[in-house]
Amino acid sequence: MTPALPGRLYRPLLHLMLATLAADIILTGGFMLLRVPPVGPGVPVNEIVLGLGLGALLLGGRGLGGIAETPAFAALCALWVLAAGHLILDVPRRGAWAIRDAANMIEGGFFVIGFALAEDGRFRPALTRWLNAVFPAAACYALLYPFQAWLVRFSPSVASMSGYDAPLFFTFVDTSSVALTAVCHILLRDRWPPLARSLVAGLVVMVLIAFAQTRITYPQIVFLAALLGLSARRELARFARAGAVAALLLALFLASGVHLPGRLGQTVSLDFLVSHVQATWGGGGASTRDAAAGVDLRLGWWAEIHRDLARSPAEWFLGLGYGMPLTPFRGVSDDVVREPHNSYVSVYGRLGCVGIALFLAFLATTAGTSARLIRLARGDAEFSAAALTIACFLGMHAIYALGEGGMEVSFVAVPFYFLAGAQAAMLRRAEREAP
Repeated sequence: MTPALPGRLYRPLLHLMLATLAADIILTGGFMLLRVPPVGPGVPVNEIVLGLGLGALLLGGRGLGGIAETPAFAALCALWVLAAGHLILDVPRRGAWAIRDAANMIEGGFFVIGFALAEDGRFRPALTRWLNAVFPAAACYALLYPFQAWLVRFSPSVASMSGYDAPLFFTFVDTSSVALTAVCHILLRDRWPPLARSLVAGLVVMVLIAFAQTRITYPQIVFLAALLGLSARRELARFARAGAVAALLLALFLASGVHLPGRLGQTVSLDFLVSHVQATWGGGGASTRDAAAGVDLRLGWWAEIHRDLARSPAEWFLGLGYGMPLTPFRGVSDDVVREPHNSYVSVYGRLGCVGIALFLAFLATTAGTSARLIRLARGDAEFSAAALTIACFLGMHAIYALGEGGMEVSFVAVPFYFLAGAQAAMLRRAEREAP
């Protein structure tokens, strides 16, 4: 049995971690940019929390023998060794940006913290309360999306390392992943009145389709339906009712004649929806031409990264390393887009064939852990809701990473790794306690 942290250390550490996760999940990009000092190349808050967490585990004499038995941890350790080798070579040559580019691997340390905290019997009740607070709040926050242009005027700004300013509040990055996880959690909560559950979940889905206007939402909705269908069929019926409510709300909005444009500057219509779905693979009409053009742009980046890797066997196997942008593209603020809007291609580019194989192994073993935890949690409503919500969150971000730099940003990587580590420990503990 792994020794428990003393209460005077465990509770502050747990509260710090859960508060940080909540800020990353709800505030996303704005919170990620907070650092000490607040201007220039300061230390990001997420990295400060990571250092405090790992330091507290060492200070408390927390043994982590059980983590070595976790399949995902083996792949993660191998990734750390490979990334560390690159950093040793790249930091002297390329400077601090090499450390920034390695954020995906560095923030994998939250897996260790999540595992250590979840091994303790005090974790599950705290996690349940946290889930019940954070994801309904995230759903309500997502409903503010249509009013982003007005609300952002009241938000303080945070300066990035690249020189542009971003609002701390109402940035709404990664909205679909968080909001659909919130929908999943709301559908799993029996304490919600059925009508309120259907209305809130349906309204969130309607806002995502009509206003967030991100193509990744469509495969994520399919994933949520599949997850509920395979694991919680009663909740799949609830999701169907929420979908009907979303369709009704969307129809009422279309019939109202109100012109309230979404993220792409277009007011939703049936023609727009069909064109937007087609834009996922580069098709569609004039209303989604810019979105569709992004497909070819990304494919060009990915092909160029592969050509760079193919220059030598060493680079193909071990990657290009850290410290240089993987694309030549510049954003609207003239900042360099360092990652190719696909986490899997980013890992492939920076850590080569070995790195992407290990990363996929990590994700596969994490998915296996989710499936086993869901199966073991059946019969315990609160535990089952927590297991399914975590599985949904991890799955949503695995899909999100196909079209965006998901794991390269802290507000995705920090909660992803923490919850992956927590569910691994929860599974280990549940298997020990199972008759």
